[in-house]
Amino acid sequence: MLPKYLSSIDEPYADGSAIPTYYVCKLARDEVTVVLSGEGGDEAFAGYDTHAALNASRLFKLVPRFLRNSVLAPIVNRLPVSHSKLSLEFKMKRFLGGQDLPPAEAHLWWRIVLNEQQKLQLYDPALLDRFQPKMSVRFFQDVFCESSARDDLNRLLHIDSSIFLPDDLMIKNDRMSMAHSLEARVPFTDNELTAFMESVPPRLKLKGLKKKNIMRRALKGTLPAEILNKKKVGLEMPYSKWLRSELKDILLDYCSPSRLAASGHFRPAGVQALIDQHLAGTSDHGRALWGLLNFMMWFDLYIANSVTVLEPAVPEIGHRTSALAADAVSQ
Repeated sequence: MLPKYLSSIDEPYADGSAIPTYYVCKLARDEVTVVLSGEGGDEAFAGYDTHAALNASRLFKLVPRFLRNSVLAPIVNRLPVSHSKLSLEFKMKRFLGGQDLPPAEAHLWWRIVLNEQQKLQLYDPALLDRFQPKMSVRFFQDVFCESSARDDLNRLLHIDSSIFLPDDLMIKNDRMSMAHSLEARVPFTDNELTAFMESVPPRLKLKGLKKKNIMRRALKGTLPAEILNKKKVGLEMPYSKWLRSELKDILLDYCSPSRLAASGHFRPAGVQALIDQHLAGTSDHGRALWGLLNFMMWFDLYIANSVTVLEPAVPEIGHRTSALAADAVSQ
């Protein structure tokens, strides 16, 4: 399934929820040709845990710093790694780690996969000689400051709407649906709706830790309580676990030292360190390794092996993929 979904994405992509989305769209296409999709709802109505963390941190900062750093942080950091989607262990570690950071940096801390130093350890030195990657934190800070909002919450929503929504969610939604000739419409990205929501005070969008407060209130009496109060559930896969078992061989194949060196992008020793730590269970590098695996597989499909290897690997894609591969190689 990996090369198949990547041939529809057409570019390196590291959001594991694209594959479940592919199957959801496939099932929907058996019944309909057009669907409504919820992309943009979290960005307009404040639906992410990092939004709730903004409110929680204001109360948590009343706890003396020495207690937070000397007592609570060591306890939380000793919690065993959980592979569950947004587990309590993950949330607690991310929450504590961002406590003493400015809002934009704390917001990034919830999404970060590898810090800047870790990423620099992965890049091939020759690659760094040709370009200097922009630090993620500076990127988030720039977008945060560009926002015309006067409060931190709406500025964070502006970051999500400017980065995460168009560069991840909308790509996934569009290309996984079109892989099945399914038309997906996204009403929560309506210009008038989003413009209005930008004017709504943050205390109404996020009531305490209650996310999507306005949406829940608006639909009270229309939707049953079990829907209105349902815990947020994402389309995600346990790839941290799979990379130690079912996907271990494919990871070691595509991220082998010889393939990494041949790509000209990564230092084999740096990637191998992540793999060794993950397989030993000392660190959870599942998201980072998933991204590396997807990049190397995309590189193999479109760049390294060109057209001749691509068609046998994904026979049902046919001429469309071959043309895309040829175009990618020529560029």
